Amino acid sequence: MINTKYATENDLDWLLNKDDVTQEWAERCIENKEYIIASENESRAGFLRYSLFWGKFPYMDMIRVLPEYQKQGVGTALFNLWEQEMRQRNHKLLMTSAEKNELEPQTWHVRNGFTKSGELTFSRHQTVPEIFFVKDLSE
Repeated sequence: MINTKYATENDLDWLLNKDDVTQEWAERCIENKEYIIASENESRAGFLRYSLFWGKFPYMDMIRVLPEYQKQGVGTALFNLWEQEMRQRNHKLLMTSAEKNELEPQTWHVRNGFTKSGELTFSRHQTVPEIFFVKDLSE
């Protein structure tokens, strides 16, 4: 059975090992309940990290499932908890993105109700365009 919960300080070292953020940022996300952890049989299986785009729209910054837990519903469990929480907080729109050459994540986003909204190129900082997706929660 997959369990999901908000990350705590006890998850910090694991998150720093699995996510590409600074300790300061990870601590901030934990404090603001912007990390959700999935576990199965007491073992951490993945995480979802989000922030508020423009301080207003929930934006899924990263969802990562460890390879040995992929295709077992872990990502969906993380996403479902996040979406449910955002609905309870009366958000009307969710956002996320994926690089244009990442077809599997794009398919996953669409399967979970997102639609393509546009793309950006970040010059030399990221040569592959980033495709943005939105999900309307107002329906």
